[in-house]
Amino acid sequence: MDLYDIDRSMSDIEKSINFYSRVLPLNQSEEKEKFLKYTGLNRTYNPVFSYKSRDLREEKRILVELLSVLNKNKELSDLKRFFADKIKFMIAQLNLLESEDAEFGNKAVALHGKIDDECLRQAEQILVSTKKEGYIFPPETITPEEMVSILKGELEKDNINWRCVMSPNMIPKITVSGAKKTIYINSYINYTQDEVERLKVHEIKVHIYRGENGAEQTLRIFQEGFAGYNETEEGLAIVAEEKYGCLKKDRRQMKLYAARALGSDLCGRMSFYEAFKEMREFLPEDISYRIIERGKRGMRDTSVPGGMTKGYHYISGWLKMKKYIKNGNDLSILYVGKVGLGDIDAIKRLRDKGLVKSPRHLLSFV
Repeated sequence: MDLYDIDRSMSDIEKSINFYSRVLPLNQSEEKEKFLKYTGLNRTYNPVFSYKSRDLREEKRILVELLSVLNKNKELSDLKRFFADKIKFMIAQLNLLESEDAEFGNKAVALHGKIDDECLRQAEQILVSTKKEGYIFPPETITPEEMVSILKGELEKDNINWRCVMSPNMIPKITVSGAKKTIYINSYINYTQDEVERLKVHEIKVHIYRGENGAEQTLRIFQEGFAGYNETEEGLAIVAEEKYGCLKKDRRQMKLYAARALGSDLCGRMSFYEAFKEMREFLPEDISYRIIERGKRGMRDTSVPGGMTKGYHYISGWLKMKKYIKNGNDLSILYVGKVGLGDIDAIKRLRDKGLVKSPRHLLSFV
């Protein structure tokens, strides 16, 4: 079995696992309605979520076998190390899906890490300043149908052949699948007028450019994502939003990034209801619910402390990217595919050997 075989097997298994579909509550709308009804009556309620099957023993068995094949060679090459790290990441995803609620938080930390003091302090400063300035969150008037049309137009301008479709089966407003070359728009959530230009940058000029460049490499892992690439990608997206002036117009968004970071901390220590009440100090009711729902997704009994910790990646990734740029480092290397800051040295060695192609789609300021 060569690296191309392993690459194809990993890709097939990743599609079969479809991780985020398995942490999407099947009873999402019912539990939200029930929660808001009870809290409106000043009564405590914690959603109890249900999910589709998480029996992925066969996928885990294959991943363990693939890792064993890679580990037969004690001196792993850069490429083999990338594959080994990705397999371990995917096994950690399965460990999280298999876990009981009492262990969910610990397994989530093992997968995505945990917010540190610097990141939490930055998030809290942003939210406190928002409250002090009396910022009023603008109405969301752009429909999902309109957003699909807008993003399709941008893709056509860049001559990028990706799909953009609405989906009722998601928690975030927008998500991107590199493997399926698709932008998914949440069917149930509108957008503000100010965030339209920002989303063109965030979703297309970062998520899709990196995915499209990755698709031009010889291995699928560049398109579908290295282990832990998400923090770098979200941090890069915020830097791009700053460079293009999007965050001056869409003043709301940095507050939401900060709320996701704070939410990851609150969910780790509190029940859904307690975390929601804390978030209401800074955000309107509906947005507070969405933030805490993101943080608790994957859990069944949300009265138990713990949750999906990756919400802090936006602020932590942004802080790391700012340091990376301040030190004069090359941004274009991050556009060879969906790679992370920790992969750069190895990517440079592979590029120097002619094993990694230069990126075709780049930000204008790179």
